[in-house]
Amino acid sequence: MRFKLLPLLFFQSGLMFSAASQAVGYELGQGWHSGNYYLSGYANIEVVDRFDAPSRLDLDDLSLFAGGHVSQGVNPFMEVELAKHTLIRQGGGAVSGDVIVERFYNDAKLSEHDTLRIGKMLTPLGDWNLVHAAPLIPLITRPYSTAQGFDVYTSGVGWLHDFEYGETLDMQLYWEPGNELFKRPDSQTTRNFQDVFGGHINIPLGMVDKIGASFQQGQFEESGEKFVLYGGNAIQSFGKLKLASEAITARFSGAVLPGAAPRLHDHESGIFALADYAITPQWHGILAGEYYQDHVMDMPSRSTQIALNYRPSAPMVWKLEYIHQAGVSASFAPIHTGLKASFSLLF
Repeated sequence: MRFKLLPLLFFQSGLMFSAASQAVGYELGQGWHSGNYYLSGYANIEVVDRFDAPSRLDLDDLSLFAGGHVSQGVNPFMEVELAKHTLIRQGGGAVSGDVIVERFYNDAKLSEHDTLRIGKMLTPLGDWNLVHAAPLIPLITRPYSTAQGFDVYTSGVGWLHDFEYGETLDMQLYWEPGNELFKRPDSQTTRNFQDVFGGHINIPLGMVDKIGASFQQGQFEESGEKFVLYGGNAIQSFGKLKLASEAITARFSGAVLPGAAPRLHDHESGIFALADYAITPQWHGILAGEYYQDHVMDMPSRSTQIALNYRPSAPMVWKLEYIHQAGVSASFAPIHTGLKASFSLLF
């Protein structure tokens, strides 16, 4: 018998846990500080019930942040995580996760508004890739357009310019000469990038609202193909309703290496849109949809998500979502029809 009610039961137990934690006054999300140094992190536990596969309970992310401020030129930061660790699978067969160095860099303050970042960092492309921690994003499943069709980590040099600390536009440029540092294993990604260069600009339209544009060029390590990518992102609020969207389009060129997946399209593109309605400050209803055409897939992915979020406090959120896949899942990160529930917290 399939456990179709697992995500619903997990979500309900989360509401009971949240109420209990509030009753005893437990506060999360503050991290641990000692002088100019700090430790913090986040955890994300998921129940996944794909309708075409066994249900499972995953420790999807367990991340630890460590950083400090030594001087104007020395400000190290590191993030290490345990990713995609299956705790329980229906019918047996739990899967061990991978320990990954997500970020490892130093920030040197060049001026009041300029920073030189050297090391492995999150690539500034779109909005969701920089909103990295699971407790900070509205959905459990990240759409392809926001996380998969581009180099999400830069191992090299980045320049960050913030004119007025979020009040006026900010810009970032980055360069990755060679391959990714601390490369992720094949179980975590089927796409690796090299010799990447790009930039991103955001124009704030208010406290939350913004529009942005991105550019990236580089090469796929597995296929040898070169690509040039453009992207856009936008957030606009109307009272309790927030609308958000991201879109990318990339053109591929060059011969495909022997053994790699053949290129069926010269372009890869996707667009994702989301409507987030605040029923109360703690409860949010979300509707999202995406169209994504992978350049090695004949037909596109067309997915829809309906989600309910409960955030009893800033660092903690419970999510329940239903995903419907009407098209063909992308080859590198399949999205399938099913239910998911998650508990995420910053600590």
